[in-house]
Amino acid sequence: MDENHWERYGAAAGVAFAVLVLISFFMVPSAPHVDASFRKIGDYYANHRRAILTSNVIGTFGALAFIWFLGHLRHVLNRAEGGVEALSPIVYGAGMATIVVGVLGAIPATVLAFSSHEEVINSNAGIVRMLYDMNTIMYSLLLLTAGLFAVAGAFAMARKELVGPWLGWVGMGVALLDWTSGTAGFYVTKYSGFWTGFTIVAIIGFVAWVLAASVVMLRRPEVERAAAWEPVFAH
Repeated sequence: MDENHWERYGAAAGVAFAVLVLISFFMVPSAPHVDASFRKIGDYYANHRRAILTSNVIGTFGALAFIWFLGHLRHVLNRAEGGVEALSPIVYGAGMATIVVGVLGAIPATVLAFSSHEEVINSNAGIVRMLYDMNTIMYSLLLLTAGLFAVAGAFAMARKELVGPWLGWVGMGVALLDWTSGTAGFYVTKYSGFWTGFTIVAIIGFVAWVLAASVVMLRRPEVERAAAWEPVFAH
């Protein structure tokens, strides 16, 4: 099988990631506010147990697709950099860190949903509160690592190593949104409509950016672009 086909498979994995994450994100009702009572939190996970567990399974498959996509990006960037590996290890490492934090970050919510029928857990204010706060903090960390992936990938695009400069500038804006939202998540302990909306925009913006890059690479594999410009680090 030629390189064009393999690159299209890699780009398609990015599309699969975006679709699966969006399905996972929108298939469950909005979670309780960060300062909600433990009873409200426990009732939320008890009332939506199956949907939350299914959402996390779908999100995990999205993470697996993203790993394939990362392998594709590393291959493309290695070729563009002529073996120098300037940005490719950063993009790959930041992407893997994002996956690890994302998967681990889903564990507290998964435990809350899985054990929601167990009175010894669901009625324990300390356990419920701790798991819910862990979920909040882990997703703040997720946005920080996603921001690093976005800014490294965007820098590669701006330097014409990947996709195109226009998407690189968009990616830098996405990284700024992610970092701002992720940082705020460590300090916002009371419900704020502004920060809740801001976080949703940051998450969807990141997924939409990955989807846009994947679609562009799917339509025209990077191996075809390699002949159109000289690799930045070729010398």
